[in-house]
Amino acid sequence: MSVDIKQEIMDIPRALREMLEKGRPEYETLVRNTRWGDGPIYLTGSGSSIPAALTGAYALESLSGWPVVARPAAGFAAYSAAVLRPRSVVLAISGGEECEEVLAAARSAKSRGAILLVLTENPDDPLARIADGVFRLRLGKEVERGFKRVVLQQAGLSYIALLAARILKRPHPQFDALQQEFEKLPGQVEWVLNQLPDAVRSLASELNRLRNLDVLGEGFYHPAALQGAFWLRRLAEVPAVGSELSEFSYGAAGKLDGDSAVLILSGAGCRLKKQVHEVAQRLKTAGARILCITDSNDRELIARAALALLLPTMSEMVGSVLTLALVGWVAYQAARERDGAAPGSRTDRKTRKQPEQDG
Repeated sequence: MSVDIKQEIMDIPRALREMLEKGRPEYETLVRNTRWGDGPIYLTGSGSSIPAALTGAYALESLSGWPVVARPAAGFAAYSAAVLRPRSVVLAISGGEECEEVLAAARSAKSRGAILLVLTENPDDPLARIADGVFRLRLGKEVERGFKRVVLQQAGLSYIALLAARILKRPHPQFDALQQEFEKLPGQVEWVLNQLPDAVRSLASELNRLRNLDVLGEGFYHPAALQGAFWLRRLAEVPAVGSELSEFSYGAAGKLDGDSAVLILSGAGCRLKKQVHEVAQRLKTAGARILCITDSNDRELIARAALALLLPTMSEMVGSVLTLALVGWVAYQAARERDGAAPGSRTDRKTRKQPEQDG
């Protein structure tokens, strides 16, 4: 496995700092210069940017109080474009290379008089060239597997939502608290990458023994679960499927055997933690093996888990970004372990299929 993947993951803190320091004034200017209107804001993307669109929707709705519609690009073109009004705001998320679906959706929005904003690392890509405004991500060196891009997309959209709320809404103590958490986020990611190697190896080894894995999350942790399952599946060949925990079939828990498990992503700050705890208890009662990534204040979930990785306590908006970075690190470690395993040691796994997204 390429050493470049590790270097990409280790560079996430630097990229986050650049976003916070250099991106902030640009983002604030674009927020002020955009006429947001009264209708819903539309977020669209394709592949790995779909979970980021969900994160942006949660952030904008919870902080700014605006209605938000998040759609994959194909679904946006088929169902949402026709109801756009002139001056509707559409935020398209670039996947790092030209994506015809996103580009077609963006052109359709522009043809109907919508304001097109774009989140991209490349201000010269075809999507950015037709945009009315660009939120730029500074990723640095070329990314190989998209770890850095995906983490920055999710962090960037949440941060843009926070800046919009601070600029356009009445002051609120929550905004100041979130700003402080974002400023600490690069250091927290460094802490995860440098201080949890033993815990990460333990979880990676556990995942490498599984025939089936369901990665579950609620709220901001749902997009992290979708993306984390994709990384585990694509990079480490762990047969993982990401789901929203509330939609996870309880009946499936009874079919989980000793070579299967659920990995729950959550935190004490999750607004839906009561539902998370209830589902976790049902799963445990049904005999499911529960693994989790959460924080030390989420005692009820920890008590139900056979193995728990503990992170600093943060809000779910910022904590889910930290969780996503950690899941990427686990996927990398699981892939390293797989590459060093004896040939044929994992050939008896069952195949699980989930619609693939571009990495």
